[in-house]
Amino acid sequence: MGRQSYDAVIVGARCAGLPAATRLAQQGWRVLLVDREPPPADTLSTHCLFPNTLARLSELGALQRIEAEHGDNLLEYGIRTLGSEATGAFTPIGGFDRMAVITRPVLDRALLEVAEEAGAGTRFGAQVTGLLGEGTEADPVRGVVLEGEEEIEARWVLGADGRVSTVARLLGLEKERPLAGEMAFMFGYWRGLPESERFFIDVLESGTLVWAPCENDLSILILGVDPELTRGNAEQRQETFVDGLRPFDDWFDPSWLRGAEQSGPIRVAPETMLRGFFRQANGPGWALVGDAGHFKNPSTAQGISDAIEQSLRVASELTEPGESLDGYEAWRDERAREHYEWSFDFARFAKPESAGPIFRGLAEDPQAGQNLRDALARQLRPRSDVFTDERLGRWFSAVPSVSYGN
Repeated sequence: MGRQSYDAVIVGARCAGLPAATRLAQQGWRVLLVDREPPPADTLSTHCLFPNTLARLSELGALQRIEAEHGDNLLEYGIRTLGSEATGAFTPIGGFDRMAVITRPVLDRALLEVAEEAGAGTRFGAQVTGLLGEGTEADPVRGVVLEGEEEIEARWVLGADGRVSTVARLLGLEKERPLAGEMAFMFGYWRGLPESERFFIDVLESGTLVWAPCENDLSILILGVDPELTRGNAEQRQETFVDGLRPFDDWFDPSWLRGAEQSGPIRVAPETMLRGFFRQANGPGWALVGDAGHFKNPSTAQGISDAIEQSLRVASELTEPGESLDGYEAWRDERAREHYEWSFDFARFAKPESAGPIFRGLAEDPQAGQNLRDALARQLRPRSDVFTDERLGRWFSAVPSVSYGN
């Protein structure tokens, strides 16, 4: 039996790989999705979808499948920092002026159904152990090797396999432009919490709490904490998490948990797991999409948006005459400009002398609050359009001794 041959092999059947699989298959490409774990599978995620991403999911046909099975749960976005609150809707994109929080098993399953309907093939339970070709001009990537030495040929191999990417490792790609925040995250899921029509994040000097209502009466609670607090066994983490809710009891009553059903144990994302990077985006016969090629801190919840946009961009460029990805890395890096740094600013503990004037200004200026939400939906840039020199100067005018920098 000869080698199987495809136009594209996509390593990773999640939100980074599935949109490309759909678009390429719709254009007549023979596409194979390879993933060692059959989806849907749980994964660490904020699960947040801002209006730009909801519009993309609607274009793909995935959102309609989710709504048909799970209904919709559209939310306003609210943030309170050191007592100053800004809450509201987004400037509409594709008819969406709210966000949604859809858990990854539900999202990824809908995207997989769309890709399979478009004609993409799948190989689940298969581990990629090697590449055919070195990924250089002299020796382009031309397929993958699966465990058992099975070789599959392809004109293109797309690594959509996450932060710890096998494809990136096999290509010998280094992490570049690293950044780090200060917080680690602890999170858990509950059913039966009070109904809410708002995604809300509360920021104190000691840390943060996010309450994000999801589909099917599920909610995710996320605590941003000192990294030392994530240590311990499951029982200790549970106790630490519940204790960590108490500073937020003016709006989230910890006793609500007693009347709710917890789904699974408290999980942690250590600070060391959340450090950012870029990798080379593409080369002869290969490309990286999603967290495989670029990782932001999840505090601004941009991971799913980045993955879907990059996936669609790669598919678009590959189906143009010339089948070239020469502009992909420049596009990716320009799209990340300011947002990459901002995600790590968001992941630092709030200091009254710096964060206080900024978020009081946001709370008192409705346009600034709107701009903040629209930056999350990638309609604006955080430094150029939200935290402008003019606004910062005005907000800090009452405390002229403070240095806020760029």
